[in-house]
Amino acid sequence: MPKKIHKRALTLLVTILLSSGCNDQNHTNGISGKSNGISNKTEAKTGYLLHKNITTTIFWTGEEASNENGYIANFANAWDVLWMQHYGGIDTPDNRNGYSPAGFKPNENPFYAALPYNDFDKNGKKKKDTASYITWATKTDNNKSTSICKNRWIKIIKGEKIAYAQWEDVGPFEENDPNYVFGNANPKNSINDSAGLDVSPAVRDFLDLEDIDKTSWQFVDEKDVPNGPWKKIVTTRNVDWIEWYHPNIDTSWQWQLQGKLNTSYKVDLYDIDLFDTDSSTIAALKKQGKKVICYFSAGSYEEWREDAKDFPKNLLGKKLTGWKGEKWLDIRNKTLKIIMKKRLDMAKEKGCDGVEADNVDGYANDTGFDLTPEDQLSYNKFIATQARERGLSVGLKNDLDQVKELEPFFDFSVNERCHEHRICHKLKPFIEHNKPVFNAEYARKYVENKDGAREKMCKDSKDFGLQTLVLPTELDDSFRYSCLRYNE
Repeated sequence: MPKKIHKRALTLLVTILLSSGCNDQNHTNGISGKSNGISNKTEAKTGYLLHKNITTTIFWTGEEASNENGYIANFANAWDVLWMQHYGGIDTPDNRNGYSPAGFKPNENPFYAALPYNDFDKNGKKKKDTASYITWATKTDNNKSTSICKNRWIKIIKGEKIAYAQWEDVGPFEENDPNYVFGNANPKNSINDSAGLDVSPAVRDFLDLEDIDKTSWQFVDEKDVPNGPWKKIVTTRNVDWIEWYHPNIDTSWQWQLQGKLNTSYKVDLYDIDLFDTDSSTIAALKKQGKKVICYFSAGSYEEWREDAKDFPKNLLGKKLTGWKGEKWLDIRNKTLKIIMKKRLDMAKEKGCDGVEADNVDGYANDTGFDLTPEDQLSYNKFIATQARERGLSVGLKNDLDQVKELEPFFDFSVNERCHEHRICHKLKPFIEHNKPVFNAEYARKYVENKDGAREKMCKDSKDFGLQTLVLPTELDDSFRYSCLRYNE
């Protein structure tokens, strides 16, 4: 079926202000409100108002902004800035495995919906009058970081079929329509035949809905939700409004991992070693107005690191060719994830703005482990989600064959030798989403600029939209050539 306009009006940046919160499914009905004009309070005594013949549209977590959806992306929702990552990926509507996406098992309920009301205002502050019109609210619901709407259950009816879903977003196209959501008014929204409900692909499939259809719906208490596919995974995550650094596509950079750090470059961002750089150096760089990305290896064991003793032998695989004292890691092991969480904690504590996690393409190398592409995707998503949950920007290092799947989870790319190997085109998804690609080239022809090789490469780099440096493989600042000088 052709895709139609069907999105909710959510402005992401106005909701990224608070962190933490809790889900509340145990309020009782009966709060009466007389000042807001909502007339369904008597309904609260016997049940929730049934909203009949409501235009219903389809949306999904991970949906990109486009002219088809009002240019509103769905990587976040109104209450969770990391919705797609917490869900586990893009809830692709066209490639399904039952009621779930075919590519992964979701971490949260695939039966979800959006209604045009947010119990927080545009400044991220809790609305003071919620108890006057939300039937399950009480006057004690004053937790400033708790939504009493998120995760509520909704009963959705199409003909003889009934599905249940959890309220996980705000829309379609409105975010403050309490007279409709909690009362008997018609939806304020006039787009898509005055759509008043967005539902997920799972709800669509269960009810056999068209892209734009008609359903009836009402709130239902959790205790009254029957068993069904909507009960296999129940979403309990609370409000999660974390901020992190988003470098833009033309961010200039310096990359140095060895030797005495040269802090004199007039660039926007430094990429430096997490372990070898102390907090005071990071603070000094930030005082200069520079952003700091901290490098660590997420896919290899380095015998000289201070936490090397934390790696059990069963985690260690074959040696990395050309890198003394380094071995591949079994990225499927839960112990490794604990170690990596500690490294990300260190990055946060030291004041890093983001991280570069290296060696995240083990599946494509001879590691000594039987790693699959799916293992790598899962692990890389884990690293990205854990970084962002700490308020850290995160970059994808190399792993070009998985860029398309991983770009939504990462804020920038760090790549090596894409010009030399003629594979820069694989980084296009980052460029298309205005995310920088920090590229390093090491070939002698670029170092020596033989027959103008560096100048030509830099012109190609500019055409691709990359931020390219020519550096020593040791990354010790013994020399540095920036393609920016050819872009002036």
